[in-house]
Amino acid sequence: MQQDYTTLTLPDVQPDLDMNGGFLCSWTYWQPDTAAPDPEVPGLKLSMITYLPVAPAADCLCGSGESYARCCRTLRYWQPVCPSPDLRGFGLLAPRSATFRAVDGAAMRERLMDDARLYCTEDTPDRVFWTLWGEPALESEYGIICFGDIELRNRRTLIVSAMSTPRMAILLDLLAGADDAGLPSPTVEHDPIQVFDKRTRERRELSPRRAGERKPSGWRRKRA
Repeated sequence: MQQDYTTLTLPDVQPDLDMNGGFLCSWTYWQPDTAAPDPEVPGLKLSMITYLPVAPAADCLCGSGESYARCCRTLRYWQPVCPSPDLRGFGLLAPRSATFRAVDGAAMRERLMDDARLYCTEDTPDRVFWTLWGEPALESEYGIICFGDIELRNRRTLIVSAMSTPRMAILLDLLAGADDAGLPSPTVEHDPIQVFDKRTRERRELSPRRAGERKPSGWRRKRA
């Protein structure tokens, strides 16, 4: 098992799937590896894409507070979402990482090991790896839902990975509560965002800056 979030590859869009009728949703699950000597460590990760239909008058799943008809439904690009850790909302899929250097790795490891929201899948002198399950952990038929990763390298470098803005905010709050002395400012990296072009139904990659604009230059949102 690779102990991180691999780059998500979106599936081809089925011809009968309505791009203006809902969202693709990305899920990540952890489950025991029954073929391993220790099924619980590190275990297996499973990624899955589902389709969530959304009514035009319903709240948009991107979290804008607007109706779907006046928000993402009007956009040219179809950007998937992923669930927030409390499963009460969603965030647009926008992978990113935050890297903290020169941390007190021994103290941080001790505090994170005591956090019930995290599950440690690897613990070696060079690398410690946790996945965020939440509290309580949310189980499904596919395994326990995962919401982000924390990696400690060589007891000096801390790397936080998340697939959306809400998930990253929760992970950073978790770290702030586990660090008495205060972490240094992180280096944040944003991965390209995979979307579909609604006109051609083809996959594309948008830069984080362009995806953040949420609309092409000169575009005006249509009224429903």
